[in-house]
Amino acid sequence: MDIQSVLDQVDVFFEENKGEEAEKLMRDAVVQAMQEQDDNSLLQLLNELVGYYREAGQAENSFQMAGQAIAQAERMGLAGTVPYATTLLNAANAYRAGGKLRESMETYRKVQEIYDMQLAKDHMFVAGLQNNISLLYQEMQQYDKARECLLEALEIVKSKEAYYETGVTYANLASTCVQLGELDDAESYALSSMEVFGKIGVRDSHYGAALAAIGACHYAREEYARAGDYYRQAMELVEKGVGRNGAYYRLKEHVEACEKSAGKGLAIAREYYEVYGRPMLQEKFPQYLDRIAVGLVGRGSDCFGYDDAASRDHDWGPDFCLWVTEETYAQIGKQLEEAYQDLPEEFKGYRRAPHVNGKNRRGVIVISEFFGELTGAKNYEEIDWGTVLDSSLAAAVNGEIFRDREGAFTAYRNKLLQGYPGNMRFLKIAESGAKFAQSAQYNYMRMKRRGDELTAQVMVWKGICYAMRLQHYIENRYPPHDKWLRRSLEETEAGRELSLLLQQLMQEISGRQEEKAQDAIERVGTFFAMELYGMDIISDIEPYLDAHSSELVYKASLAVKTDQELVEKIAKLEFEAFDKVHNEGGRASCQNDWFTFSIMRKSQYQTWNRTMLMQYLYDFHREYTLGHNLIEEKYGRMMESTAPEKYEEIKGHFPELTEEKKSIIEQICGMQVGWMEEFAGEYPALADNSRSIHTTEDNPFNTSYETYLRGELGTYSDKMLELYGRYIVDYARNNRNLAYDIMLNNVKMYGYGSLEEAEQKTKSSFA
Repeated sequence: MDIQSVLDQVDVFFEENKGEEAEKLMRDAVVQAMQEQDDNSLLQLLNELVGYYREAGQAENSFQMAGQAIAQAERMGLAGTVPYATTLLNAANAYRAGGKLRESMETYRKVQEIYDMQLAKDHMFVAGLQNNISLLYQEMQQYDKARECLLEALEIVKSKEAYYETGVTYANLASTCVQLGELDDAESYALSSMEVFGKIGVRDSHYGAALAAIGACHYAREEYARAGDYYRQAMELVEKGVGRNGAYYRLKEHVEACEKSAGKGLAIAREYYEVYGRPMLQEKFPQYLDRIAVGLVGRGSDCFGYDDAASRDHDWGPDFCLWVTEETYAQIGKQLEEAYQDLPEEFKGYRRAPHVNGKNRRGVIVISEFFGELTGAKNYEEIDWGTVLDSSLAAAVNGEIFRDREGAFTAYRNKLLQGYPGNMRFLKIAESGAKFAQSAQYNYMRMKRRGDELTAQVMVWKGICYAMRLQHYIENRYPPHDKWLRRSLEETEAGRELSLLLQQLMQEISGRQEEKAQDAIERVGTFFAMELYGMDIISDIEPYLDAHSSELVYKASLAVKTDQELVEKIAKLEFEAFDKVHNEGGRASCQNDWFTFSIMRKSQYQTWNRTMLMQYLYDFHREYTLGHNLIEEKYGRMMESTAPEKYEEIKGHFPELTEEKKSIIEQICGMQVGWMEEFAGEYPALADNSRSIHTTEDNPFNTSYETYLRGELGTYSDKMLELYGRYIVDYARNNRNLAYDIMLNNVKMYGYGSLEEAEQKTKSSFA
């Protein structure tokens, strides 16, 4: 039997979340091994099945397989050997998971006896045993003993630089410290576990255990929303790895418990409205029902869903908002306020809070005043985005709307929910990225070297705040008040990842580990650079974020323009650069023909998406400012085919293309040449009136479509070529022909209504 092939296929099934297929394959292989009397394969398969049934929560099956595995090992004469101890250890783990604690301890002790005789005290197997025994002590609620075992294991695995095992041990220590009530230690161990797993790219059930431990810490501190986030992530990892087993359902119970406790104020507000508010409106203001919006939005942790036991000192309690237009308020405003104030002061044991922190927070509120107080403008179009506070914008879009038939409140709110206008988003990303770079990436270590510890701490903590704001801007979300920034991060996957990085940074700073703290800062910078690059916001992955400021500010200036304005801007910049191209034979006539040039270039750019237009403009502007004329480079690169001898003399003036970039360019050229051939077959007259198609047709007086395209693509930056490549692939996937779309734009700018009309007129002119 080829046991390795079997096990490889089992791994594939597990990766595809096909546990039942993996089980069947292993059981079939057991039968085959018995028939072939392949004892080694049989023992290995039985042990694999023990582990599978243990993880799947099938206790009786795991016990049965464990008994068969031990008997098989003894038949093979392995008693007293390390391989025998391995089988015993597997069985002990199954007994522990299945609740047979006494049998588990007895079996662990047998393993210990063999290890004492056969292995060195710092052997990795010894560390593994101590980790497993610690889990049994946890089941027996002997947490002090569990911690002793784990600390012994940790010393071994760290000395061996066994990263995975170190991560596992840290996770187990975190769970143990939670039970001991040592929350700070528990969180520290859990973060260390996730850091180790992160470095080696592992996210398995042990990583989930670390997440669950942090969740338990937050739950114990009554930070229910945060706890729920961590429990939910752990639950998802368990489900992905082994399915919905006992651990999954225990975590699910924790999530549900958190949901019942977290954000309670919002749920109470809705219920209070349904029990008392709705009947009041139906009874006293039936003709105005569709003109009154109801919900809970605005300032206050309950509006964000972040409230906990510590939130109930002001503005918290059974309450809601009634939003009306100025017209409706003039008609019934005072009566509505009186009716609202007459609602019961107590609900489900909670009392309505006195509203001492200003108006427009609860009760009857004029819509224009509500948004005016938060945004500074009664109408969305009048918002001054340069001065309005982020936290106020966040407060304007949080909470819930219970009803709004008229839609006036929702209409303003929906516009705000679109996020920052494009230019403001770029500017805010630029500003917060630069401030993170200057404070944390640059000045932190600078002040440390000067011995100014206080200022160094100020710099890094300011940097952390800027980092949290930056993540919100990247996601086009409004950052709430500083006290809720970290909590708000937990609402997105990328935010949670950043939160972990910042917690690790905080841990290094608190431990006064300067080099480790600097490394942690750089990991944050790298995280942002990769995220911004992946979202096509910046052009490279330089981790020092201030390096991207000029690009972001320039793109902000472009973001206020329409797509057509961007197309016009490109054509004008290119013509200006084209005008400066020097030709050996003197100035070309086409350099004076703006009309034809603009049509040819705009025909192409009108097919591009907005991201491509902005990226190309930035690239062109950057290079032109540095004295590098991309148009001149493009024509120079074409000479590789049209004038190869001359090209050899000038090629050193151009950036060298990597083999990978050349390969991408050739793939794109192949696709576009195919489209042009297809177009020529359908519209031969138009095609004959354009460039020849193939590089093989080049000569000093004729540059083909293929050569022109290859030269142009060779001037693109890596990011621009990436964007262009995705754009071409998208065309292909949608069975569209780019040559057709470009030529259609072209003939329309010449005054034709269609390609067919242009084709007929072109044929007639040649006749």
